[in-house]
Amino acid sequence: MADSEAAQMRNADYWDSRYSNEDDPATKEWHLGPEKLEGYLEENIYSRWPKGTVPKIVQLGSGASSVPFEMFARGYTDQTCIEFSEAVIAQMALQNPTIKWLPHDLRNMPEIESNSFDFAFDKATFYAMCAYGPTHLLKSIPQVIVKDTAAYSREVFRILKPGGVFVCINIFEPRYVHHLLKVEGTEWTDLHAPLALTPAGWAYTRAYGLVKGPVEPTDGAEATSNSKE
Repeated sequence: MADSEAAQMRNADYWDSRYSNEDDPATKEWHLGPEKLEGYLEENIYSRWPKGTVPKIVQLGSGASSVPFEMFARGYTDQTCIEFSEAVIAQMALQNPTIKWLPHDLRNMPEIESNSFDFAFDKATFYAMCAYGPTHLLKSIPQVIVKDTAAYSREVFRILKPGGVFVCINIFEPRYVHHLLKVEGTEWTDLHAPLALTPAGWAYTRAYGLVKGPVEPTDGAEATSNSKE
């Protein structure tokens, strides 16, 4: 992909055109699919909210991914998918209208209340914001990327509850990710060190887990106040 095309990935029009031109509107994975994320999610997320609890989950830039549907099938039914492509939102809403599908720009979501969600999940959205920049050279990051990712991080921090977890799946080096996400206006604590999800090499993918405030115990009864009543 040329840098000029990659730069367009920060705009809704690019994704509207891309999804509208798809011959098959069924779910598609951009980057890792749910089967490759299962082990990580089981150990680091599902264990925090075991069966019988209903955390409020926000999928950030959900696109046409099947991850929301896989989580829904496991009993995580309180999900909100936010995506600024109205074309894909319309497609996905037809497949599961129980999930909330909202067309918002993740860099500015005034319609979303603060302290609303227990868990925020990003699979390649941050990656798309950074796709036309370097993967590790901090001094060479285009200012538009710095601005976009800072606004994104602040909004995710704002809409999470205290103790809420933000998982960001991407290919970038830890110092690059932390430089762009741990910005003024946020107070992220590491849930864990960056965890490898694929073998080292091109598109080496890691999971970054961040917590809003201090890290909470992983016991499900203590980790969430949203138990079924």
